[in-house]
Amino acid sequence: MRQVLSRLLRYARPHWGVLAVAFVGMAVVGLATGAYAYLTGPALRFLLSGGQEGFASAQRVPWLADLPREAALWGFPLVMVVVGAAKGLGYLTQFYFMGLFAQRVVKDVRRELFLRLTALSPTQLARERMGDLLSRFSSDVNAVHDAAMYTVGAYLRDSVQVVILTGVVLSLSPLLGGVMLLVIPLAALPASGLMRKVLKRTREGQTQLGNLAGQLHEGLGGLRTIQAFNGQEAELARFASHARAHEKAVVSAAWARGAVPGLMEVLAAAALAGALAYAASVRLMEPEALLSLLTAVILVYQPVKELGRVTQFAVQAGAAGERLFALLDLKHPVEDAPDAVPAPPLSRSIVLENVRFSYGERRALDGLSVELKAGQVTALVGGSGGGKSTVTSLLLRFERPQKGQYLLDGVDVDRYTAASVREQFALVTQEPLLFQGSVLDNLRYAKPDATREEVEAAAKVAHADGFIRAMPEGYDTRIGERGVTLSGGQRQRLCIARAVLARAKVLVLDEATSSLDPESEREVQAALAAVLPGRTALVIAHRLSTVVNADVLHVMEAGRVVESGTHAELLQKDGRYAALWKMQTEGPTERGAA
Repeated sequence: MRQVLSRLLRYARPHWGVLAVAFVGMAVVGLATGAYAYLTGPALRFLLSGGQEGFASAQRVPWLADLPREAALWGFPLVMVVVGAAKGLGYLTQFYFMGLFAQRVVKDVRRELFLRLTALSPTQLARERMGDLLSRFSSDVNAVHDAAMYTVGAYLRDSVQVVILTGVVLSLSPLLGGVMLLVIPLAALPASGLMRKVLKRTREGQTQLGNLAGQLHEGLGGLRTIQAFNGQEAELARFASHARAHEKAVVSAAWARGAVPGLMEVLAAAALAGALAYAASVRLMEPEALLSLLTAVILVYQPVKELGRVTQFAVQAGAAGERLFALLDLKHPVEDAPDAVPAPPLSRSIVLENVRFSYGERRALDGLSVELKAGQVTALVGGSGGGKSTVTSLLLRFERPQKGQYLLDGVDVDRYTAASVREQFALVTQEPLLFQGSVLDNLRYAKPDATREEVEAAAKVAHADGFIRAMPEGYDTRIGERGVTLSGGQRQRLCIARAVLARAKVLVLDEATSSLDPESEREVQAALAAVLPGRTALVIAHRLSTVVNADVLHVMEAGRVVESGTHAELLQKDGRYAALWKMQTEGPTERGAA
């Protein structure tokens, strides 16, 4: 945990200036608290004696002894008001600047976490539960905020108060004060054992909270399926199991946290009782000095107990930090070599040569060799699980071939930066991804500096301009999160228009029509018929009817190409492609006849 907290503190380094101002406020609070303790005894003598005489006899505030009685009567209350005002100003400074410090630290953590999430491979993220990722981004980051806001502030403020009050105690009576303060180190050993238990249970609680968030995300995303199969009771039982485990961990941690101040309270009471009995038997001090001493001791125990209480935030931040750093420490499978250079624009071909790739134990590509020639439309077809989409992941550098080569114009792409290779491609996937905002914003995502004329031209090519202009505000119409206000065909045509606007060298269509209804598919097919001619394109399709006009088709099975040729050539071969074509075009008729 110490190493994790040390890493978290690195986020504080750029903001030491803000923390220093907050520390000034804490120092003022500490000094004012010490002044209160020091003045408690003289205040009692002042009250009992009726003014100046109490200060003169106690000799605790000598400068008041020279004042006339009338001046002393209002002078001491004024001193108390000034001390109180200073303490209030110190608190204001402390809380404002600690809040600013905590927010800046959390902003940096969230920014780095967001950058890491968006920089990881889609395959890496697919291994994580989305709800758990969201939990790390929310509850785990909030734990870091609480530690920055309360633990760092309390450690600084209360440490200052402990030092100042300890000085007051020892200045009044080194012997008696030392005995009373001895309880603080004595409580450290059992408290540390309890805090280890808090850390363990807090880790369990954070993990279970991620499980709860993960199930909630899955449940909301699969609500239709859950209700269709009457699975509410099973989901509730699973949710209740996670909730009980979370409750058990949190309650156990709360018990351990509560035991720390309880232990301090018992030991402090014992020390005070013993000191009082000893002081009464030997009369070591004047009553007003003893009162100041007791006040200072009571006040010094308070920040010590507070330090024990806020340590829970440090423990929670440690547990949260472990989960955050587990994500932040993930490395993308494709990292640039130190001497990598930007890739030149594609001019001849892209080649995957004898490529092998596996997801764990599952072999996705097994000696695949395929070439994408510039200016041609290349199609990959075949049944599910043949490795077609893995080809897309390799081309866009989401993954690295485990064996074999990936060549761009005859040069191994490892010589180039991954970002410059990705710039060669524009991707349209099976699930059209649009962002909350206007149509214009979504199309410009591919090219932020595109003029409106360029955007409209791309939309016309993708057969999207007509339905866009029919919308209430045309290109400025807001389409809602993920484009929920549009049909599937409209969303996909916007994605195609966005890809056209990018003007990338290679257009990749990964099952772009497979999830559409027949009418939407016809709309998208018309758009593709206008987009593809003359372009370098890779079309991955399950439905063969969508790729009959491709320049070359490769049939994939079990991670390798088993047939290649044009549509007509492959039908003439009467091989695997012909069998697939027959099944897709004649299958429904035969089943209907049966």
